[in-house]
Amino acid sequence: MLLVALAAIGIPAGILQVLCVGRSCEAEPSAARVPFCPLPETLRTAIANGYREGRSPDVLAVGASTPVYTQVDELRLPWPSVGTAADDRVPLVFVGAGIASGTPISDGVTLDRVAPTVSDALGFQRPFPDVRSGTAVPGVASASGRPPRLILLIAWKGAGSAELEARPGAWAFLASLLERGAGTLQAEVGSLPLDPTAALTTIGTGGLPSQHGITGSFVRSDEGRVAEAFAEGSPVPVIASLADDLERAHPRTLVGLVETAPRDRGLVGGGWYPDQDPVDTVIGDAAAAPLAVEVHLSTGYGADDVPDVLGVVLDGGIRAMDRLTRRIVTEAQAATGDATLVVVAGTGTWERGRTAVPDAFAVDAVEASIPGAAPAVEAVVPGGLFLDQDVLRAEQVTGQAAVDALLAAEDPEGGRMVADAFQGFAVSFARYC
Repeated sequence: MLLVALAAIGIPAGILQVLCVGRSCEAEPSAARVPFCPLPETLRTAIANGYREGRSPDVLAVGASTPVYTQVDELRLPWPSVGTAADDRVPLVFVGAGIASGTPISDGVTLDRVAPTVSDALGFQRPFPDVRSGTAVPGVASASGRPPRLILLIAWKGAGSAELEARPGAWAFLASLLERGAGTLQAEVGSLPLDPTAALTTIGTGGLPSQHGITGSFVRSDEGRVAEAFAEGSPVPVIASLADDLERAHPRTLVGLVETAPRDRGLVGGGWYPDQDPVDTVIGDAAAAPLAVEVHLSTGYGADDVPDVLGVVLDGGIRAMDRLTRRIVTEAQAATGDATLVVVAGTGTWERGRTAVPDAFAVDAVEASIPGAAPAVEAVVPGGLFLDQDVLRAEQVTGQAAVDALLAAEDPEGGRMVADAFQGFAVSFARYC
């Protein structure tokens, strides 16, 4: 019966073609558009590293020649693009207790290798090693010398190596750490888009966003709700942070965080295991970070042989972050008798181009393409849109409508805004490209 049905469908079309009925002979079959796979391989890999099915946006897009950005706080976060290759280089340095000084770090070391390297310096074996992509950077951890009592993770939010290279005199203290410890300006975030929320969680867990699931400043929960990362209703990371594992193994471990926003929580994690003590957090202006660190140190951080973890997220200008880093590191080393292991890492550059356009052009194009008065776009992250599934069902459309709208969207100069757009699940099939 199936063969008969197929014949009934196919034979008339074949007859029409043979007889050239109407204009059937003039029409040539159009090639089906293949999403995602035609992108350059390095770009595909970075996007796949930053994607987690069920957590990531419903629709993803890659910019064309004109840079596109999403505003998050004071940062203009760039969309992945084929027009200009993403510069995901970041500074990374390990220095202090448990670290071999002067060790070269090869170019391309990714941020998921921070946590495993710190684990090596502590002599700590984390559970479930196969769930994380990161491995320890060879030769950085030292078995000799005093073991670290305090792990000080300092993140320069929105900073990449390009900014440092443009202002060589603005980061004298970081330069001194690079000379004393093991570091490089040629480390890489390891994933796209360059969202600090994702990068901080990569540092904290030792896994890429495809593994830890905090793919950006907004994520979708297991219940299908879109929430700001680490806010109420947000899903927890899929894998534990190094601080989570340390506290699980040593219940007296103290974990603290000086953050600029709740989204920074991924640097230390917290609460991944049941009945864990809450993370001691201080939220405020980065200028107050040294005082907040001093408060943590006065309450026992680094005071005994059980290693503690203190994360500090800084933002602002390069010179200001370098000055704050000097004060924080100096205070921590003095308080612990130089038993502090310091890590300083950038989270990636932000879009400074004058010709860059905001994501509002893409959002407006999608809203115009979907009928009804209710907004269809629920949240925006760099290179991705979360769609309100209730609105799509009510209007009887799918995410493909948003894809088509993005492909047709124009920048202010009338040029093509995106080089490619696709529903998120296309990234899941990247291995077949």
